[in-house]
Amino acid sequence: MARRSKGGCFTLIEILVAIAVLGLLMGSLMVVFTQTTAIVQSTTEKAEMIQNIRTTIEQLHRELSQSIINNNRPDGEQVYFEIKQLSKDQSVLRFGCTTERGLAEIGYQVRPSDGGWQNYELWRLYRTRNMWNYTEPGWPALDFSSPDCEPFAFSIVSFRVWFWSPQRERWIYNDWESIDRNAMPQKIKIEIRAMTRSDGKAARNIKDLSGVTKMEKFETEINLPQSR
Repeated sequence: MARRSKGGCFTLIEILVAIAVLGLLMGSLMVVFTQTTAIVQSTTEKAEMIQNIRTTIEQLHRELSQSIINNNRPDGEQVYFEIKQLSKDQSVLRFGCTTERGLAEIGYQVRPSDGGWQNYELWRLYRTRNMWNYTEPGWPALDFSSPDCEPFAFSIVSFRVWFWSPQRERWIYNDWESIDRNAMPQKIKIEIRAMTRSDGKAARNIKDLSGVTKMEKFETEINLPQSR
């Protein structure tokens, strides 16, 4: 049996055992630290995502409560309300809005994929001049290179808009053109699907949202006071 030397020093075996035990302890501590860090990061990112969604929904309620249409402006600019469905997962919402600075044109759309990966950004159009002229053909798509467009909310995977049909008594996922109808829907429903930053990075190369599993869905209904 190995014995401690007369001088009180540890033997080589005792030192090796102590190092092994210390290594096990350090390994266990690292596992616990890594797991705790991952939990804290996940919790923080989820809180950021929920706050991001809350801010976005509040902004939508605030602006849509002031939405307006006017098909007869003398300068030719169109103040309109429009929903366009780009796909089963993405909509574009554009409308005229009254602000402290006067009329504004506002739009929301998730920026399409760029360079082979998803942007996962909800962009906002805002301009108070050079709005669309209804004498020009075609509906103006959002120009993401324009200084009037900028990223508004991040980690947004999908932005979808429905309008309520009183005749059918149900939500309709289809286009709405106030230019043709000269009216806004009574109310709309907006669905936002979002991911945390880490989950969004991991899913950037997925082309079809059916392959994305770690999404959270948020819905809100907004009454349009100017509806007719």
